[in-house]
Amino acid sequence: MAEVVAAGAAFQKSTPLYLRVRKDIASRIGSGEFPVGTALPSENELARQYGTTRLTVRAALDDMVERGLVRRIQGKGAYVSGELGDMAGQGGLASGFRESMRLRGFEPSVRILAKSKRVAGEYYATIFDIEPEDLLYSVRRLNSVDGVPTTIETALIPMPLFPSIDTVDITAFSLYETYRMLGHPVREAHQKLGLAQLDAHDARLLHVEVDTPALVLECLTVDQDGLVIEYARSISCGARSGFTYRF
Repeated sequence: MAEVVAAGAAFQKSTPLYLRVRKDIASRIGSGEFPVGTALPSENELARQYGTTRLTVRAALDDMVERGLVRRIQGKGAYVSGELGDMAGQGGLASGFRESMRLRGFEPSVRILAKSKRVAGEYYATIFDIEPEDLLYSVRRLNSVDGVPTTIETALIPMPLFPSIDTVDITAFSLYETYRMLGHPVREAHQKLGLAQLDAHDARLLHVEVDTPALVLECLTVDQDGLVIEYARSISCGARSGFTYRF
């Protein structure tokens, strides 16, 4: 036993410090000290905690970024984006607003207008197959493309499936990424298209005239197990949006 302990100590001494830092940060993520979707302490703070330099911490984080455990967000810092070995959702077909816009060569941005919790009630309890008294997490967002407001979206998410979703920084991660990180990767989305006219409040957010024609899109998002994980309703200025259907 003494030989095993000595060998372990020798390994620790011979292992580069940045790898030891990486292992410990990964352990703290695994234990829930640093939850998925939240920001890690700054490089300076981590360097202080580990009694080392920012360069050592940065090397550890770089390695974790390559492994998909951490993501760097420009101007915000490093965020926990998954657990080691977590490849859930990598083959999914559905994509959220930010992903779909980037794939088309546009620069998306999202502004959170409001976040709240509300009781599901009978109607949404039926949609999500939960109890009427269960809570939904409501997120209202303004989506822009290349700096131009295009869509106002309200998403309702069942908290029985995502009890920690209110801890995730959804300005750093899309909702579809958040669902994947929390164990419910998106498999498909069912959409229904309608027409409406913009009221004064929505018209002001989209920088258009009141009663401008608008497209209304209702969407039910389903995870890999067939569970409905999101109901979303979005309204878009007709002149800045379109809808493509393939069959």
